[in-house]
Amino acid sequence: MGILKNSWILFILLLVVIVPVRSQSAYSKFKVKSFKHKKYNSNLQIEPRIYYGFLINHHTELEPFNSHIPGFEISLVKDTYGKKEWEKIHNYPIIGVSLFYSTLSDHPAVGQVVAVCPFVSFPIIRHKNDYFGFRLGVGLGYLTKKFDPLTNYKNIAIGSHVNVAINLMLEYRKQLSKSTALTAGFSLIHFSNGSTATPNYGLNLPMLSAGVSQRLSEPNSKIAQRKPSIPPWSYKPNKIFIFNVLAGYATKNMGDVFGERFDVYMASVSTLKYFNEISALGFSFDFSYDGSHEAKQEQVGIINPSFITIMRPGIAPTYEFRMSRLIIGVGVGFYWGGREKSEGDIYESMTLKVLAYKNTFVTVNLRAHGARAAFVSYGLGYRLQYDWGKR
Repeated sequence: MGILKNSWILFILLLVVIVPVRSQSAYSKFKVKSFKHKKYNSNLQIEPRIYYGFLINHHTELEPFNSHIPGFEISLVKDTYGKKEWEKIHNYPIIGVSLFYSTLSDHPAVGQVVAVCPFVSFPIIRHKNDYFGFRLGVGLGYLTKKFDPLTNYKNIAIGSHVNVAINLMLEYRKQLSKSTALTAGFSLIHFSNGSTATPNYGLNLPMLSAGVSQRLSEPNSKIAQRKPSIPPWSYKPNKIFIFNVLAGYATKNMGDVFGERFDVYMASVSTLKYFNEISALGFSFDFSYDGSHEAKQEQVGIINPSFITIMRPGIAPTYEFRMSRLIIGVGVGFYWGGREKSEGDIYESMTLKVLAYKNTFVTVNLRAHGARAAFVSYGLGYRLQYDWGKR
């Protein structure tokens, strides 16, 4: 039940993508409240899509599961049109929620998957009848079969039924008429439980897709952006810096190795510079204390390892992307300390932050090594904005 509870926490946070709340730009000094049409349609579309791809054996142990597989998805899609300020800032992205199904593999130990993924598609190129964009979907997947030491010991890929589902897609949409469009895409779909249960190699599926989208109502006309009245020389956009401080907790199941769970504590301090209204670049200084590293050191004969040898500090170049109250951060870094190095010195991180009250946010952080999830932590943080150009 712990896995399911933690996964639902993540799912609730991600609903912010589908039902964005009070809009706010990156420049907190000058806020622009959202506004409403007196009359507007739902802008909803129904979109079935077929998939075909294969299961990657990104670790040698997964080679027996490699096979070509089909998939099917049906989505409820909504065009944004400027009702919220963030919609215009992001060039009117497409949002929605999808129901995905796939057989995953020909191998009988793997089973099938059903996933629900809220998503947002950001336009890269948009013309009158042509749309090319990047779609990010994060939700929950249920796998019908998982590892069991007695009944399904050959499934060494996944140790839980409930997993996080991620769909990264480059998609093209061709508008055939006012109500109908053809869609095509290339996706990388990933399922993992963040080491809340082991084994947890995860499943990676590169897939091609095609579908058709049908509108359920007349589309709304786009609303032009309403910019705030900003005093001259009050700030300079290229001199806005963000400082984040956060701390989180995770639990790591190592039952297949040590027969127990371990506590994981993490903290992070990051400094970023905004180069436009939605995007920032910077560095994150990360610290993690993984209780399983103590057990691993004792396993090789190191008695009572010190705090310094267990703690793993790291530094990661970081990109941060903001959409209303939801902030997505990604980074790839390297560890410069700690004795336990069996997972390598390179790590990947993905952080979701939801602004809850003023500058305070709740956060979900995924830490991975070589595309294999190490842990998923949940925590709190504080965000400070410094307008260096402000007078």
